[in-house]
Amino acid sequence: MSPEAKKLKVSGIVALIAGCLCVVAGIVLAVLGVDITDLFVVAASVLALLVGAKGARVANVPSNAPGLVGPSAGATVATGALCAGDVAFANGQVAPIVVGAVAFVLALLVTIAAAAVKRVVEKV
Repeated sequence: MSPEAKKLKVSGIVALIAGCLCVVAGIVLAVLGVDITDLFVVAASVLALLVGAKGARVANVPSNAPGLVGPSAGATVATGALCAGDVAFANGQVAPIVVGAVAFVLALLVTIAAAAVKRVVEKV
């Protein structure tokens, strides 16, 4: 396995695990007081979780990485938009912004790692 594929695998697994934790945090925030930002957190976390799961799977077959870059970038943009919604509607709450930012960073890491694997695969 190439170093880029290993980075994709690790970032995918980290995004998967942390995405699960972020979903739980979003659900806890929603139970404590339902707000639109809590729904944004859950949606962003689910996107990060899905991108992480797909990234971890694609790392096993690096030739599939070019097919991951587009959807991963789209999920990263959507997660960023949800984070912007968190910032806009937070009303002084910090927790939704932090959890949403974590989900965004995780999706971004998987996207960057997938692009690196894509570059290596296309060189060969």
